[in-house]
Amino acid sequence: MRGLTFDDVLLVPGYNGIKSRQHVTTVVEVRGRRFEIPVISSNMDTITGVEMANAISGLGGMAILHRFVSIPANVEMYRKLKHPDKVGISIGVGKDGLDRAEALISAGATIVCVDVAHGHCKEVNRTIRSLREKYSENILVIAGNVATYAGADYLSAAGADAIKVGIGAGSVCTTRLKTGFGVPQLTALQDCRKVDRVIISDGGIRYPADAVKALAAGADFVMLGGILSGTDETPGELIQRKDGSGKMIEVKQFRGMASREAQEDFMGGMSEWKTSEGVSVEVPRRGPVKDVILDMMGGIRSGLTYCGALTVKDLQRKAQFLEISPSAHLEGLPHAVGRLTPDAKNPR
Repeated sequence: MRGLTFDDVLLVPGYNGIKSRQHVTTVVEVRGRRFEIPVISSNMDTITGVEMANAISGLGGMAILHRFVSIPANVEMYRKLKHPDKVGISIGVGKDGLDRAEALISAGATIVCVDVAHGHCKEVNRTIRSLREKYSENILVIAGNVATYAGADYLSAAGADAIKVGIGAGSVCTTRLKTGFGVPQLTALQDCRKVDRVIISDGGIRYPADAVKALAAGADFVMLGGILSGTDETPGELIQRKDGSGKMIEVKQFRGMASREAQEDFMGGMSEWKTSEGVSVEVPRRGPVKDVILDMMGGIRSGLTYCGALTVKDLQRKAQFLEISPSAHLEGLPHAVGRLTPDAKNPR
């Protein structure tokens, strides 16, 4: 078997008859809900609280609130949302997950994300079925994470409307290092898109190009975590630190939810029979999240025109992937630095 991820491929340019990238559409419709941009903010405790949810939903995307607070606090978060129809809530499995769902659905939530590290499991199936039995078609159910057709089909059969794809690709995830399991993200998406459900690519998005490739490979949405870290809207306090030159800078914490730090804060510590599958880092302050999203969407719109695609579905239909060498990848990176004459206006 061979697995590929974003850096392993390029998209081959095609004929473009579109006058301007302004004319493409990035709208995604899911069970009667319309999202102007195919972006979801990750349900991590250092990414999506109320402020981030309001910002992303206000820009036309979807946000999913994290669940790492008490149920009453989670309900209070939901009640502060400006666009509640565009924001999902996150739950785990079992009784606690269903109790959290009941409280938040009673508060008005209609998008529920059943979220565990390894979604191809019986407890996730049971939780989805319980939600479907109690709330029928009144809610949109997202479930994950999986990385194979079998996993996506399993969640689809249980009643999930959207499948979250990605195991081990996250920027603060160490699952592949600790367990040896995972599927490179591009291959995982191409496998999972065979299931007739909305596909969410979760993990591995570092640049707009990665988002374009994820969408071309079959994703309807890209879920963003690390690329949003350090923005003004992320939860957490700003911390003063000295950088390598001794200059004072402001940073924020960003961590995986399977990190030791997260386990200590929310699970009472790391059990002896477990190991952390994530890390915690400090990220320099990056300004408003709007700037990140505008750059991301500019790249996506431009990517559509390179393929001559008016919509994401057109992109998926027309896209041709080309596997490339490591040298070809390096060729595509900025490489003028160090190769200019003293007069920078006259490169060699």
